[in-house]
Amino acid sequence: MRVSFQDIRRGETYSRPKLAEMWKYRGFQALARGVITPKNEDVIVLFVTEEKQSFQEQYRDLLSGDTLQWEGPTDHFAEDRMTNAHASGDEIHIFHRKRHHSDFTYLGQACVIGYVDGRGGNSPSRFVFRIS
Repeated sequence: MRVSFQDIRRGETYSRPKLAEMWKYRGFQALARGVITPKNEDVIVLFVTEEKQSFQEQYRDLLSGDTLQWEGPTDHFAEDRMTNAHASGDEIHIFHRKRHHSDFTYLGQACVIGYVDGRGGNSPSRFVFRIS
C-alpha cells in the first residue's frame, strides 16, 4: 500500500504506531527517523519535535503560524530532494509535536521557502517551510 494522506486530517494527532498501521508498515520503527522517504513514492514526511530528549541532538526547530523553521539532520539525508521537491513533484508533509513522547499533529503539506546549506561547515542545514 502507498503512503496515503486520504484518511489523515490536518490538525489531528497521530502516533508513529498508528501511522505505521494506517500505512501497512510491519512496525513503527520504519517511521523512527525525523525524515521519511517511502520507497518508490513522491512523498517526504517530516516528524518534527521541538523539545527533544536531553540525550538527542538538539536541533533548533520552531513552528510559528504556518511557518516552520527546521534544522535538518547532520547526515543531510534527503536535503537535495526537499529543496527540489517543487520541481520534481515530491510532496512534503509535516507532523509536529511540541515535546518528545507525545503524539504528532499533522500540519499539512509544505514547501521550502528558505534554505541554508550546512554541509560545508559540517553543521545542520536550515530550512524554512510554508505550510499550506
